[in-house]
Amino acid sequence: MTRLEAEPVPRDLVDIGPIESFPVGRLITIEFAGRTIGVIRTGTGIHAIGNRCPHQGGPICRGIVTGTMAPSLPNEYVYEKDGEIIRCPWHGYEFELSTGQSVGGAVRGRVAIYTVEARAGRVYFALRRVPADSA
Repeated sequence: MTRLEAEPVPRDLVDIGPIESFPVGRLITIEFAGRTIGVIRTGTGIHAIGNRCPHQGGPICRGIVTGTMAPSLPNEYVYEKDGEIIRCPWHGYEFELSTGQSVGGAVRGRVAIYTVEARAGRVYFALRRVPADSA
């Protein structure tokens, strides 16, 4: 009989629920330490973002999760990153869920990205920002 040891969970990670509670493509907001955080599962993983747009502080977690138009030739329309972009509800600026960076560099700064992991069917979150060069 082979015995598998469970991978230890770092101390600052908090169990926020089963992976099934985070359907692919649906942004779920959680309140954590007085902050609103958006958690979304995509085809590429699970992401956690702060609820403040860097443009003018809009509630970005009320925005829609979408894709974006890629740079292309005249009269050519290329849609990409479906389900990987969040659009701010105030002014429509778009940000990548994985990095927090503005699409096309339209806005200086980035949406806060937090540590979130899926392990053994559970989702764990930490109020630890992911550095820009790591996102």
